[in-house]
Amino acid sequence: MKPKLRCASGQVMVTCADDVLWLRTKHRIVGSLEGSHPANPLQNNYFGLPLFLMPEETALLIERDAICIEGDKFEWPQSERDQLRFKLFKDLHGRGFFVTQGIKFGGEYLLYPGDPLRYHSSHIVSLVDHGQTVAARELITLGRVCTAVNKTRLLSSWNPHTDHITHITLNWSGF
Repeated sequence: MKPKLRCASGQVMVTCADDVLWLRTKHRIVGSLEGSHPANPLQNNYFGLPLFLMPEETALLIERDAICIEGDKFEWPQSERDQLRFKLFKDLHGRGFFVTQGIKFGGEYLLYPGDPLRYHSSHIVSLVDHGQTVAARELITLGRVCTAVNKTRLLSSWNPHTDHITHITLNWSGF
């Protein structure tokens, strides 16, 4: 039986711990725990249910017919940028990575080689428009951020002519 997830104001949440475990183990869907911990609701180090899903995670699960959504209608992607993000997410997820939000490191996503509870992220993913010139100063900035947090930058671009995503890794190394 497919899990029933709740959609409110465009955000999809999981409220059942068994469903969280099933999504993580069977589909490599991580989401973000946002609820307060019942034993200590004023702390902010550990969060509990509900688990909120990224729109990309929800869209992938809908595409796989793996979930049912109750409440508001889930409508995503809404823009061309959303469509590109979804293509990128599907590509990375299809390569076996666990994929989470990368905003805290200035990227679209963070890639994990295994479950984020057991592994550190290895890459910060940035989505670059096809044919866009990236200034040298920006490349240096992207490289330095990754070096500071011990990660590799993955510059990803969707080519509309070939309908494929190209990835380039960027590592900063001193001489």
